[in-house]
Amino acid sequence: MARIVVVDRGDRQQQDRADDLLSHLFQHQTHHRGQVHAMLCSTHVAPPQLDEFIVGDDAAVRKPDMAALGWTEADLMR
Repeated sequence: MARIVVVDRGDRQQQDRADDLLSHLFQHQTHHRGQVHAMLCSTHVAPPQLDEFIVGDDAAVRKPDMAALGWTEADLMR
């Protein structure tokens, strides 16, 4: 996790530790998930299950959303 990862930013090459990049990624995606939830709460659309969407144990919770999308657990977990 301490190894340096190079990220192509187009105009520059960002160099950071892998653990720092992963920490930033997890924090940033949580921020955006919260934004989506807040935006949907201000409409007539009920927010779907947005947390831990891809873990197997949550299959029952996401079942209605998966059916609406026409997806199966096999599609999601492959």
